[in-house]
Amino acid sequence: MLDRLHAATSALDASAEPDRVAEKAAALALRLTHSDHARVTLGDRVFEAGGPPATTPTSTDLRAGNRTLGQIAVSREATYNETERQALGIFASHVAIAIDSADRLRSSERVERAHEQAVEVLLAVSSHAVSGQTLANFYSRLARTVGELVGAQRVLFWRLSDGQALAPMSAAGFGVDREFLARLGPTPCAPGREDLASRVVYDDLIFRAGRADESAEFGYVLDVLGVDNAISVPWRAGEERLGLVAAYDSRRPDGFSREDTWVLQKAGLAAGLVTRLWHTQEDLYKTVERLTKVDGARQMLLKNMTTVVEKERKRFVSELHDDALQKLTAAELQLERLTVEGSTADADAFATARNLLEQTETALRRVVFDVRPPALEEPDGLAQSIRDRLAMLRAAGVHHELVVDIPDDLSPDDRTMIFREVAEAVGNVERHSRATQVKVSLTSEEGGVLGVVEDNGRGFVVAERTNLPGHLGLLALRERALMAGGRYKIESRPGAGTRIEFWIPVEGKVTA
Repeated sequence: MLDRLHAATSALDASAEPDRVAEKAAALALRLTHSDHARVTLGDRVFEAGGPPATTPTSTDLRAGNRTLGQIAVSREATYNETERQALGIFASHVAIAIDSADRLRSSERVERAHEQAVEVLLAVSSHAVSGQTLANFYSRLARTVGELVGAQRVLFWRLSDGQALAPMSAAGFGVDREFLARLGPTPCAPGREDLASRVVYDDLIFRAGRADESAEFGYVLDVLGVDNAISVPWRAGEERLGLVAAYDSRRPDGFSREDTWVLQKAGLAAGLVTRLWHTQEDLYKTVERLTKVDGARQMLLKNMTTVVEKERKRFVSELHDDALQKLTAAELQLERLTVEGSTADADAFATARNLLEQTETALRRVVFDVRPPALEEPDGLAQSIRDRLAMLRAAGVHHELVVDIPDDLSPDDRTMIFREVAEAVGNVERHSRATQVKVSLTSEEGGVLGVVEDNGRGFVVAERTNLPGHLGLLALRERALMAGGRYKIESRPGAGTRIEFWIPVEGKVTA
């Protein structure tokens, strides 16, 4: 018996699969006890040797430490003696140790393989992320890599939309075709829901199911998907929930393993970080693009303002030279003729000189008004300054209407800014529109002043306004509004007049 026990225990192979150890143990127990039938039970798995069970059985548990792994039983027609029962008990202990060692070895190998696969998937994520492809292409390539690592026929990313539903990303899958995608549709998904998708996405549930499972819920999911087995894990970036990543139809007979879910978890977390990085990079590019445009606009603004200032200087000098100075020269000549020896002064000559001086005074007052209206210095002088400017249109035959409904306590800077905007618009009417009617309105709106200047003149094509001679004032009007943090809009078309609108934010109080 001792020889047979030594031979039986020596034949056990702890490096084999646990099922192979149990299968061989049944055959060894048969020879050890000279039995007709032997059976080893591990959970719901049964391994038998010999013929049919006999009338006299004996059995013992397979215990490894404090754990009971199963049971070993033998049977024959003759009764077993104490020595045989003791030998079976000793052999059962060796079998339990061999099965436990084999199971631990297999678990260690699975963990090591899962670690290797996790490293592989992280390397794949890193490689795909820097490949310069689109984000959808990154998902597609990662799905292929995950499918190869876990032995799945299909891998698919499901994207969370507006925190309300999951939708399959057709461009972010591996092994999926139109027929498969046709079976899928948006799935409700929200925090606090008890459905499977919501629990995976928001509660970090690791889902793994196959046709052999008894859960009716899981069976329904497999039926809807039209697959034999499936695993799914959250797809997230930190606390941001992006959706889930799932693998379907394992190529292995025993389906997906727990280690496969670990690989999928690593892929989901890494993909989430890459997704966030990608979106951050896109936002950075957009910010750089906006800043580039702002800098270009600033450069253009400086150029335009320099041009406007130079234009105003030329206009100021031109008005002084062509109007006031010429009239003063004419008056000087007229007076010189009156003082020539032998000339006689008459009333007409004095009247002509007086008229020239009056015209000069008027021209100088116009220049002074254009530079800085005296009434604008008063707290309530904005409306009066605009009335004075509109009154100058009478000489050109333009009738005007003014509506002012704004606070009287505007700061000097606000009053100046608003007057300049109105003056530019009115000057455009006076110089270019050939209008007979103009209406100006100033009203309070959204913490600022809304100004509207409308005329019934000849109008023009707005898109071509920068190419029209003399329309630099409109550009200055726009730039001034934007610099003040406001807005500007112009509406016009040939034969239909022009409407200029601007809005300027105001401080709402008079500064000392």
